[in-house]
Amino acid sequence: MNKPLTTTIKELLLFASPIAIGQLSQMLIGAGDVIIASRHGRETVAAIGIANSISAPVFLIGIGLLLGISPILSKKRGEESEVKHYLHTCTIYSLFISIVFISLTMATIPLVEYLGFEKNLIPHIKDYLFLVSFSYIGAYLFHAIKEYLQAMEHVVFANSVSVFAIFANLGLNYVLVFGVMFFPELGVKGLAYATIIVRSLMGISLLIYARRYSTADFKIIKNFAKHVFKFSLPISMSIFIEVLAFSIIMILNGRLSSLYAAIHSISLTLASTTYMIPLAVSSATSVKIGYFYGRRNFKKIHSYMKASMIISMTFMALAGLSLYIFPDFILSLFTKDQELVILGGSILMVCAMFQIFDGAQVTLSGILRGVGITKPTFIIVALGYWLIGLPLGYYLGYTLKLNTLGFWIGLAFSLLAISISLFIYLRSILHRIEQKLSN
Repeated sequence: MNKPLTTTIKELLLFASPIAIGQLSQMLIGAGDVIIASRHGRETVAAIGIANSISAPVFLIGIGLLLGISPILSKKRGEESEVKHYLHTCTIYSLFISIVFISLTMATIPLVEYLGFEKNLIPHIKDYLFLVSFSYIGAYLFHAIKEYLQAMEHVVFANSVSVFAIFANLGLNYVLVFGVMFFPELGVKGLAYATIIVRSLMGISLLIYARRYSTADFKIIKNFAKHVFKFSLPISMSIFIEVLAFSIIMILNGRLSSLYAAIHSISLTLASTTYMIPLAVSSATSVKIGYFYGRRNFKKIHSYMKASMIISMTFMALAGLSLYIFPDFILSLFTKDQELVILGGSILMVCAMFQIFDGAQVTLSGILRGVGITKPTFIIVALGYWLIGLPLGYYLGYTLKLNTLGFWIGLAFSLLAISISLFIYLRSILHRIEQKLSN
């Protein structure tokens, strides 16, 4: 490996590491919910798994609509524009997004009764959906300001807040779910209340911190908000398509039984946890490439492309190996139910096999986002999941009676197709990007 590339890898790792810690912390907050719910009972973990599968596509559309902030602002930095005065616009934009998506989540609640779940789960699913929607205000505020700070390469504080939130969430979950001292046992509702409190504190703390970087008068820059929305919409739709595919699988598993819903929830948490690292590399890469795209430096762009793929592929290879060698041990961290551990072992084998493809597709998406390309990613992701993953998964799961395992095999093939397609597309446009920057 040549010295310039080694230097770029070190620079990217230094920038991406706090982001990775923050992304992993966000995932571990969700894992904490699953762990406490699993300890409370199979019914509880199945209920929140199904509820999150219904709310997650809606919630993550909103998150996706914020992801254009950092690459857009980093490009402005590369063009030597002042970016500090965009804080207020990011804040108001996040609040507007939260109102829209709280309303959309509320609209899904009446549908729960018609989706074929076990009757004892329905009240818990409805309660969780209603309460957790109010946590969007804090969550969107946190992510918008995190993107704003990330564009200026200030990443330590925001991601430190995420680490603190793991323990705050775990403690609140335990107290509110099981009931401690004068707190009553709230079960599923306790998980939702803990989420509201933690997300609100995260958003408020980051806003207070970010104010130190913004000395401008209160001002809303409408053109910037419109630009972020237009740029982020394909990113948001890509996330929606991906999460919706997993959510539909969760719903189909929930219709089979609470056992299949529970193991899908645990397996998805594990797969999503490993995904957080290349997702962080992708975020860091989009900022770095966006900055050098603004400075019209193709050599640095190409170097960061290579560095990001090396980092992501190395990590996901190690993650896949761990899932393959230690499935029972990893599952036992989430549940003591031996039936779940036995069933989950075969699913983790599939997870192990698609780790590299999952890491490749998210990293390639970040590279494309850095050079201002988002629509082709959406098209490729949509086709991969809806023409390959879901149809194949349904056939294997329902027709061939492989149940949860069949759906995960379908997802593995979709990730393979998406990663190959994105790589081919990126290769095809590299020359065009270089020509554009050299003119």
